[in-house]
Amino acid sequence: MKKKAIAALCVLFALFLSGCGEDRALTEFHDQMDAFYQSLSTSVGVLENIEPASETAVDDMLSELDTMSQLFQELSAIEIPDKYREQFENIEEFADEASAYMDEAASLYREAYADGGYDSMVADAARENYNRAMKRINYIAVLLQGRLPEDDNIIIQSEEDTVDWNGGEIPE
Repeated sequence: MKKKAIAALCVLFALFLSGCGEDRALTEFHDQMDAFYQSLSTSVGVLENIEPASETAVDDMLSELDTMSQLFQELSAIEIPDKYREQFENIEEFADEASAYMDEAASLYREAYADGGYDSMVADAARENYNRAMKRINYIAVLLQGRLPEDDNIIIQSEEDTVDWNGGEIPE
């Protein structure tokens, strides 16, 4: 199911890229985002195809999680062109959060499988961090399509919500 979701995100992102026009900075941004999503799709596929009964399953999983962690770090380093910062306002924040969650997931999975053992509580925490990272990746894909993510944990705040009746800014 996750593989299909990532593949669908890649297709939607590719469609989004087709309308990027002649702006060189925007084209470069789109190319970097497309490369990320393609690499992520490959990485998720590798994770899903690890044979659990294999003697190297844990090592293979940990290695691929390290690869994903590196991918997410690269994502958080992608610069949004200044001209488009407002349009893609939350992408940097989501990318930074996703990177932090994936780093934590990889670290916790290593801890959960340390010394040939298995700590289910640590593995549960690792899985939660992994899921949070992937949720932010989905949010980014939705934002890149020009839509707003829908989730019970997301609050959409309009400009009218931040300005008082006298036209002055409301302090945060």
